[in-house]
Amino acid sequence: MRAVTRLLSAAADLQGPDVVRRRLVGEARDFFDVMRCVLLEVGEDGEHVEVVASSPAVGVARRPLSVRDLPPVELLLEHDLPALLTKRADAENVDRALGADGAARTLLVLPMRGSSEVRHVLLLLDADGRDFGEVEIGVAGSFAAAAAASLAQMRLTHEHAERVAQQAALARAAKTLNESLDLNRVLARICTEAASILDGDNAVIYRGDTTGLTVEAVHGIPPEAIGYRVAPGVGLSGRVVELGRPLITNDYQELESKPDAAFFGEVRSCVAVPMHWDGGLRGVLAVGFHRRHELTREEMKLLEAFGELAAAACRNASVHAGLAHAARTDGLTGCLNHTAMQHMLRREIERCERTGHRLSLVLVDLDDFKRVNEEHGHLAGDEVLRRVGAALRTTVRPYDLVARYGGDEFAIVTVEADEPAAVELACRSLAGISRAFEGDDSVGAGCGASAGVAEWEPGQTPTALIDDADRALLRGKQRTGRGSVVAFSDLPAGDRPRPARRPAEPAAASPSAGEAVWPDQGREQTERLRLRTRQLALANALGTRLSAMTDPQEILDAAVEELHRAFGYFLCAIVRVRGDGYVEAVARRGEMLPRAGGATPAQPRVAGVIGRCLRERRPVIVGDVREEPDYAAQPGAEDVRSELVVPLLVGDELWGVLDVEEARPHAFDDDDARLVQTVAAQVGSALRSATLYEQLDSAYLGTAEALADALEAGDRSGRGSRPVVELATAVGRQLGVAGGQLRTLRLAAIFHGIGKVAVPDAVLQKPGPLTGDERLEVERHTIVGERILSSVDFLAAVRPLVRHAHERWDGGGYPDGLRGDEIPLGARIVHVCDAYDAMTARRPYSEPMTDVEARAQLTAGAGSQFDGRVVAALLDVLDATEPVAAT
Repeated sequence: MRAVTRLLSAAADLQGPDVVRRRLVGEARDFFDVMRCVLLEVGEDGEHVEVVASSPAVGVARRPLSVRDLPPVELLLEHDLPALLTKRADAENVDRALGADGAARTLLVLPMRGSSEVRHVLLLLDADGRDFGEVEIGVAGSFAAAAAASLAQMRLTHEHAERVAQQAALARAAKTLNESLDLNRVLARICTEAASILDGDNAVIYRGDTTGLTVEAVHGIPPEAIGYRVAPGVGLSGRVVELGRPLITNDYQELESKPDAAFFGEVRSCVAVPMHWDGGLRGVLAVGFHRRHELTREEMKLLEAFGELAAAACRNASVHAGLAHAARTDGLTGCLNHTAMQHMLRREIERCERTGHRLSLVLVDLDDFKRVNEEHGHLAGDEVLRRVGAALRTTVRPYDLVARYGGDEFAIVTVEADEPAAVELACRSLAGISRAFEGDDSVGAGCGASAGVAEWEPGQTPTALIDDADRALLRGKQRTGRGSVVAFSDLPAGDRPRPARRPAEPAAASPSAGEAVWPDQGREQTERLRLRTRQLALANALGTRLSAMTDPQEILDAAVEELHRAFGYFLCAIVRVRGDGYVEAVARRGEMLPRAGGATPAQPRVAGVIGRCLRERRPVIVGDVREEPDYAAQPGAEDVRSELVVPLLVGDELWGVLDVEEARPHAFDDDDARLVQTVAAQVGSALRSATLYEQLDSAYLGTAEALADALEAGDRSGRGSRPVVELATAVGRQLGVAGGQLRTLRLAAIFHGIGKVAVPDAVLQKPGPLTGDERLEVERHTIVGERILSSVDFLAAVRPLVRHAHERWDGGGYPDGLRGDEIPLGARIVHVCDAYDAMTARRPYSEPMTDVEARAQLTAGAGSQFDGRVVAALLDVLDATEPVAAT
């Protein structure tokens, strides 16, 4: 018992699998007093085992062995035996195969099951040829079962921690991707976060489609890979594009065609998912591992969920870049527009003021442009402007700025150029304009331009600089002749005529001075960007909440609450598939609920839009439910016009759906579907983690029950502690005990009689009355039980309940004579439930009572021996269940 409780303590303290394994073989060797104890882990293929712990150590630790080299182990696994005892040559051969000296003469092979399959095998080897008896083999089997539970606890704890970490990483990634709309920065961040989420060694984003892929961003791979082209079908990412679905390989180097080994030669495992936005395949996100790592479908689905966030972020950044470009570009000429030119000129002047660099401005005005419009029409005039814009953009330096200043005037901001350099550039620009119309006898005949140049002086405002260049341009047109380039410094000091003022134009507003005027399409795109920003924020907030939750109902409530809080949907619901073929909502929020009167009707799984989603296992958007034949109206849903349903999977299980509904038609689009899919993925992952946590908790309780049943020497009824455990748990719930306190109560019910291990069987089974000394010996079992449990830290809250499980309400109990509310509630519950169980069970010293007689005894003792409130709760529980049958 102490050996197993120490194992439980190690598992509960999360000391890690290796610590638990080493403690396991050490405890087993000491407990069974054998020469050697070895723990084998069974491989996934069932044909190999690996020594993961040994006491004392053997020579093949952490090296796979074929089960064929260990015939007793092969026989046990092949025939699914509960245990196998072998001697002499077989024991010696196994000992030698393990790298030991071959001194073993007896071998006991014990399976250790995790759920339904044997995950580990425990070997007990002894040198003196002793014979394990039937009782000892049975004890060894119980030890192996308890040890298997401890290892299962560690495995489930590890998986749960991994999923919590992945959820937290996904939430963090969603937040990070939302922090920038710069596409290059977003792409780099996607790679970093994708590698972090899966703990990968590298990550790559490819942009492209079935015509080929190009590396756009990398993590963990030399930056020289950026720009590398991947042909269709090459590598895992090429296959993803061909097939249009996520793929995994755990043997990357064995792919038929692979990209350049200089970049990808170290990859052993890889997972790649497609990235879609704007209705098409836009690229691939891949995460690779240089180390040995067996990728799973769950990891692929996790990367898919992140890929949706990444695709949304890429789309947002692309749209933002497009909007920003459209906002600053003149649609006719492709040059900067007037507002953007003003902003860029102001920014460049601020930079020059900081750095002391030079800056000049060139204003270009087309000659006789009015004649082109009058003789050839405005379409021809537009063609002239297009050609001029293209000519100017191709003749300036890459870092100069070209803008359409207004009408037929253009401006060139020459960066780090003095006035002579700007004059030279202006001459080249005018020559480029002439070349653009060479050989064109139609609209281009006689097309030319003039230019004025001015250099910025420190302290000068943008408006003053533009005014100087404009004066030089006007001087050239008036005095020098058309087609000329005039510098402001060349104007005579007394002959600088002030040009006629242009009609006032709206002042260029800087980003901080007010909002730019956007066209309707831009405004719509901006609203979509804001919506996606809110959606990413929701994914972040939800992921953060779910990462800390282990209760399934709390997870479901949090999901619909966050959706409703962020978007105010008419209805948000999570619907679960029941075992009877019906579906029902298990969490709901929204305006529709008061109208429905709180009812949660069930419907057949195949019915409605939900049924269609379950059948097709894909998102379903209904623009107008009144035109949808699949729609099945529910009470209170008379105003519903739109519905969006996405499948919710927990692992590979189709668990249910996430359903959102709106009171206006066509309320949902693909962006909404992607958002709800992301939420569904987060919920599914969180529910999976909660399931693992529940399995972990059940493993704790199951191991504790097995341990208590095996060691309660005084229980000869064959019933064990289970009846008391079930009754105490039900009574606790009846009295409002919940959460951790209910778990503590359950453990107290399991261990309440553990101290009887120290009471001799002769006393426990004595058919007649006990002597005074014998009674004292029995009463000591509560103190002994408390002492036994003191070696297990996680049972600290259980110990007081075990100690006081025989205190009486009137103070006449033992060991401390507590009375009334001084006795912990859990101990009072265990006392009443244990008394009922004892009355209805066959004992060596008494015949069982009927249920009616036992109830009468409890009622008679209420207020004296028992807490009357607890007795009433137990009677209510018994009324709602079948009485425990006497055996």
